[in-house]
Amino acid sequence: MLTFMSVALLIYGSMHLYAFGKVWLAFPHSSGLALTLMLAGTALTFSPFIVWYMERQGWHSTTVVTAWASYTWMGFLFLFFCISLVFDLGHALAALLNFRWLLSDSMALGTAGLLAFIALGYGLIEARQIRVEEIRITTPKLASGRITLAQVSDLHLGVMNGDALLDRVTSKLRETKPDIVVATGDIVDAEGDNLDALARRLKSYAPPVGAYAVIGNHEYYVGLGNSVRFLRNAGFTVLRNESVKAGSIILAGIDDPSVPTPDQQTGRDAGKTLAAAATKDFVILLRHQPVVDSSAPFDLQLSGHIHGGQIFSFAYVTRLVYGVNTGLTKLADGRLLYVNRGAGTWGPPIRLFAPPEITLITIESENR
Repeated sequence: MLTFMSVALLIYGSMHLYAFGKVWLAFPHSSGLALTLMLAGTALTFSPFIVWYMERQGWHSTTVVTAWASYTWMGFLFLFFCISLVFDLGHALAALLNFRWLLSDSMALGTAGLLAFIALGYGLIEARQIRVEEIRITTPKLASGRITLAQVSDLHLGVMNGDALLDRVTSKLRETKPDIVVATGDIVDAEGDNLDALARRLKSYAPPVGAYAVIGNHEYYVGLGNSVRFLRNAGFTVLRNESVKAGSIILAGIDDPSVPTPDQQTGRDAGKTLAAAATKDFVILLRHQPVVDSSAPFDLQLSGHIHGGQIFSFAYVTRLVYGVNTGLTKLADGRLLYVNRGAGTWGPPIRLFAPPEITLITIESENR
């Protein structure tokens, strides 16, 4: 975790250095401008840590305002960085081909800033437009009939995601009326004093066959005890390296790799967790990160974690790291993997070409 934070701080600080360097080039140089840019860059680079400290102190209202300002700026900065980098590449290409580059430093700064602001506005809107993605699976493992599941993932409930997000989520659940609700991790992202109220709001839709959840990395980061308590208060049965019969299917869940186990070799072994469930029933494995265990005898794995990239360019990074796309993938041995884009946001409160989703999965008998 310390290594991740150090690398993230280095990258974020470098982005500020790049962006404020653009400002320095576009305006007349002065000691006042230099001091302003230095102080602003330092404060903004460390602002996520300021938010973290405020949250730990229980300063709820101040934390909310600071978090929205800090993480909205983060989204703008990233978009500005990407757009300005494209301009820089275009400028370099023009120089290489001996063409005249039409944008001055001030024009490039203004144009990149305007485009980033427009993209930021669109991303704020898209992040609040939850889609219901429907998939249908037929299988001989159901004797007859069908069963529906709604998968929710990566809500990141906390300082920035709260009542409004849960209203959108529960509205979709009441609209689709699934038999089972499954949550594939990172549902909670804070230890705040409003978790009990959020749990009651999430519990407002009670699926007839039950609600089940697994632990994601953020449940561990913010405190495993509080996270598990929240999920149970919200009506979920938390599956921690275990399986249960739910209606006509088997559900199994394993903890995220970030969670320490007494036995690191077998504590999260999907194959061992599913050994008792390897029957003629249809088996669904809930696993936060989209990593597939070749020895695990499941029919369908449901995962989240990667947010569909959340901001379009990160989709290529997550694909490189995990080797999977969001949506439904048929694995080489016939098993299925579905990776949910998540319904919330982490960091910047925006989504760009990665809209939030709830997945409605219908599993039907081939004999219907």
